[in-house]
Amino acid sequence: MESIYLVLVVLLFLLAASDLWVGVSNDAVNFMNSAIGSKAAKFRIVAIAAVGIFCGAVMSNGMMDIARHGVFQPDLFSFREVMTIFLAVMVTDIVLLDIFNSFGMPTSTTVSMVFELLGASFALAMIKTWGNPGTDFGDYINSGQALGMITAIFISVGIAFVFGTL
Repeated sequence: MESIYLVLVVLLFLLAASDLWVGVSNDAVNFMNSAIGSKAAKFRIVAIAAVGIFCGAVMSNGMMDIARHGVFQPDLFSFREVMTIFLAVMVTDIVLLDIFNSFGMPTSTTVSMVFELLGASFALAMIKTWGNPGTDFGDYINSGQALGMITAIFISVGIAFVFGTL
């Protein structure tokens, strides 16, 4: 049984490496698309952007903080269930970002990660509470924190729209 978890950890590591590749390429496209496309920036700016994106990817640790404190209550899930959530998130993130990149559509890696964590933990919480009438669905999902993150996402989109229009 423990060897299954070792295989899952190795699989999650490989998926994380693939997700990092897809996510960084998505961020690079989002970051440079407007500047290069409108000829506002020279092509040498791409090298500077590549260094900046690399530094951001290496130094960022905020996504694990979201997973640890944000969307769901990991202490109410078993190790197997948490591994299931993270495996579902990684596979969904790679497929989603790859599809968006293939069609040239901009997307946010942070937004996709928040909603993937919310969807996976929501589905597993539904399964856990379905057959057990003594459990409360609201205990599994940190709805206040999740709602705060979703509200912040929509507010930032609104602010970007207003200032982009101005």
